[in-house]
Amino acid sequence: MIAQLRKKFVLITMGSVLLVLVVLMGVINVTNYVKMDRGADQVLEVLAENGGTFPDLGKHRGAMGAPDGDADDPGAPGGAGAQDSSAGAQTAAADAGKTDEANLIADKQYGFSAETPYETRFFSVQLNTSGSLAAVNTGKIAAVSTEEAVSMAQALWASGKTGGYSGSYKYLAQQTDSGTLYIFLDCTRDLNSFKNFLSISLLVSLCGMLAVFGLVMVLSRRAIRPVAESYEKQKRFITNAGHEIKTPLAIIDSCTEVLEMEQGENKWTQGIRGQVQRLTSLTQSLVSLARMDEGSTNLPMAEFDLSAAVQETLDPFVLLAESRQKRLLCEVQPGIRLRGNEQTLRQLCSILADNAVKYALPESEIRVSLARKGKKIVLSSDNAAEGLKPGDQSILFDRFYRGDTSHSSEKSGYGIGLSMAQSIVTAHGGKIEAKSPDGKRLLITAQI
Repeated sequence: MIAQLRKKFVLITMGSVLLVLVVLMGVINVTNYVKMDRGADQVLEVLAENGGTFPDLGKHRGAMGAPDGDADDPGAPGGAGAQDSSAGAQTAAADAGKTDEANLIADKQYGFSAETPYETRFFSVQLNTSGSLAAVNTGKIAAVSTEEAVSMAQALWASGKTGGYSGSYKYLAQQTDSGTLYIFLDCTRDLNSFKNFLSISLLVSLCGMLAVFGLVMVLSRRAIRPVAESYEKQKRFITNAGHEIKTPLAIIDSCTEVLEMEQGENKWTQGIRGQVQRLTSLTQSLVSLARMDEGSTNLPMAEFDLSAAVQETLDPFVLLAESRQKRLLCEVQPGIRLRGNEQTLRQLCSILADNAVKYALPESEIRVSLARKGKKIVLSSDNAAEGLKPGDQSILFDRFYRGDTSHSSEKSGYGIGLSMAQSIVTAHGGKIEAKSPDGKRLLITAQI
């Protein structure tokens, strides 16, 4: 149980960290891609508005005022040296003003800097209404020839697509009076940058996951240590209390025998004997369950005929079911051999059969089957029941849980039988589950 608790702790922790990393890396990378894609769309829209080329930002600037006439006058004070120095300063200031103005105009009207037209690689192809070439412009790109440009545009014209990616080129189809203008923008650098960032983020996330996994594995023992200590104390208490209770129960039973010998058997002595037997059975079950948990008991394993053992165990329950107006069908595949503990596996079969017979509806049919499915051996019980909800019924394996909570119920039991069955299956490296397909039947399956 402690080992399983530690595994669940590690899985839950790592799952939470993985979920957070996936969300964070997803948001960051998607945002990065969307930003890159929108930037490409913005440039394509500007190119489309200007017939497949960038606008001339110079024509948007106002005429710069000429320097004062005194600066050009040879007779002005200061001489020729002063004129040259003044002219150089004015030219530098004018160039700086032009750059700032161009950047301001480009940013306000088009959303990019004045250097974007010189950094961008693009080409355009004009096709007429029939899809034949009307004009092509590959002067702003060296990686694509005229023939390749025309071929790409005609392929898109045939497909009817108006936007998207063609390899590392994002394109936009613009309808014109003479046909369709296809504009292609080279996004290779941006896409490579995005891929590199994605790869780095995944690598960093993986390293982070490995680091967290190492820390969790180291610290998980310390985290569950209080639970482990509490559980060990609980098991020791159950074992010690079970041994201590046996002595007074044996004395009570002996005293009851003496009373019956002296005064004869009556309903009071019968009641005492019944309760003593019940407490003795409960104590033995609790001690066995405590010893079996966490593999504290090394079960002797040997190969035996499981089919014969199961059939022999089920035979008495056939008669028990008939006495309660129920029908038990045993479907045991012959010749199944298993290396395990025969005593506890017989107990497992007995628990499943007893649970099915006890809680099956009157005049209903019960099936207990044993079969080999692939590499697994499956022992299952199937019975009609009431008060179930469709789906998983794992709560039935909780200790002291009983589906029938009525105090007037005539069904005996302590609610630890299926918990014992789970411990037996776990000790053999298998798993057991309980399900109700329709809320009307209970199916318990043990795989070993």
